[in-house]
Amino acid sequence: MTMKVAIIGCGPSGMFFLHALAHRRKRLEAEGDTAALALLPDVTCYERSSSPGGVWKSDRVEDKDDDDKLDKCKSTSMYEALWMNGPKECLEFFDYTFDEHFGCAMPMYLPRKLFLEYMLARCTKDNPTFFDDVKFNTSVESVTYNEEEGKFVVQTLNRMTGLGTECTLFDKCIWAAGLNGKPKIPKSIYEILSSGGFKGRVIHSSEVGPIFDQCARGKKILMIGDSFSAEDLALQAIKLGAETVDICSRSGEGIACETGSWPEDRVDIHECYLPTEVTKDGSGIVLSNGEEEITLEDIETVIFCTGYLPNIDMLDESLRPRFEGRYIFTDYVIPKDWKMSKNPLTREFGPIAIGKITSSIGIVRGDVYRGLLISNPNMMFSFDMSENPILATSRWLLLAHIMGDIPIPSQQQMKQYNLKILLDLLDTPFWRYYEENYMNRWYDIDDDHWSYDVSDKRMIDMLKDYFAKDMKIVARDCCDAKHPLQIGTYENLNERGEAFVEFNMVDSFHRYDLDEESPDASWKTFRDFDPSNKIYSVMTGTKAVPLKCRWLDIDGECKEDIVPT
Repeated sequence: MTMKVAIIGCGPSGMFFLHALAHRRKRLEAEGDTAALALLPDVTCYERSSSPGGVWKSDRVEDKDDDDKLDKCKSTSMYEALWMNGPKECLEFFDYTFDEHFGCAMPMYLPRKLFLEYMLARCTKDNPTFFDDVKFNTSVESVTYNEEEGKFVVQTLNRMTGLGTECTLFDKCIWAAGLNGKPKIPKSIYEILSSGGFKGRVIHSSEVGPIFDQCARGKKILMIGDSFSAEDLALQAIKLGAETVDICSRSGEGIACETGSWPEDRVDIHECYLPTEVTKDGSGIVLSNGEEEITLEDIETVIFCTGYLPNIDMLDESLRPRFEGRYIFTDYVIPKDWKMSKNPLTREFGPIAIGKITSSIGIVRGDVYRGLLISNPNMMFSFDMSENPILATSRWLLLAHIMGDIPIPSQQQMKQYNLKILLDLLDTPFWRYYEENYMNRWYDIDDDHWSYDVSDKRMIDMLKDYFAKDMKIVARDCCDAKHPLQIGTYENLNERGEAFVEFNMVDSFHRYDLDEESPDASWKTFRDFDPSNKIYSVMTGTKAVPLKCRWLDIDGECKEDIVPT
């Protein structure tokens, strides 16, 4: 009997799996392999919105009957003016190059709109009806697993008709709803603003799209959180004419804290500070680091740049991996004889016993093995655990498991694999930073622990090792899934794999190299560096080009707005 597979979501994860399946079908048809064609699964993809793209789209799907601010946004989207924060060259498809799509060399960083169009065009270029069988406007209400029958019971609701739910049985279920499924808003901070009578606007970064101009122009903004959304929104706010932007960072470790300078000197980073109270008149917010306080006056907009949580609410608890919580490896026992290899920090740090490992090392998860839920491998998860989500390899890996190309190990073997990857990562200083004892030692030795001296060869070598360890995991997946683009092995990267590592290094240095003492500090952002000598397509060799003009002066998202004439 034909295997039936359910896919939840038609964002990048869902569409990339559908593309991997279509690619395999096309190859088998060309080879005339009717026996193998008969074994391909019957896939049903459910998408809550009316079109593909997931969070890369700028429109939202909300439950209008939910008035709870902390739970209202059941889905997320990118705001209209969002740009990519990483090199596009790490996301180029083997079968649809940037040259083929854009027809010319492009800058290293692209607007959201252009990359979404690229992803969709890749799926439909040889098959205009690619998305015709996707069940759009259909939400998955619940997924349970019937142990006796070995089937998933997927309950769905047509959002257009609303005429009751429908139950369908499947052999396997792929959750592809995205890691950015619903906004994460710290309740404690939200309650401080609410109970303190803050008079300004309070929103999550996923809500800024249609209202950002009125939230930013001429206003004083406080952003809570220091990751990529804070970085991009701070730059957008400057472009829109915000008076000031304050970013409070709980840890002082986010990407916004790595930036050497900000345009027009209108951004202040408050490392290790959090809001503790609202001023009596309701217009100011007090930040504290436990010892000192800073009062920000006349704040008109607070934006939570505090990230997201995967929306796994539809899954039965037995089918959910652990996404929340600071520690996710509590069930893994590190061998007592394990020792970290010698590295540039060994002499200074000395021997350090392994402590608790934080969830920040999400490249490997305690209860998921290469996309398979360890407790029930028929439940699969299509998301990139790599820091470098190139090549969409995880979807090829899932298809290989479904088709039997890769045997599914025992639960014990899965855990041993995860532990091996975890130990390999912990052998690298920048990866081991996410282990509590090592992190504390780093703090003790260097209070300014995250301010790298990029002229220090030790730091450069450790950063390269950080990216290389991650890329080698991707390389192993490429090999095992027989992905058309090979980047080496887990032991050694090839020339293409090394190039991807270098692209990540260049991207990091674009932020570190920003200097507030530089003559161009008043306008320069990390996107304004000239990448042409270091960034190129591993598919075609085409070099990335500089932006058409200063990033702050770009007013548009079309190719003509960003490409030099």
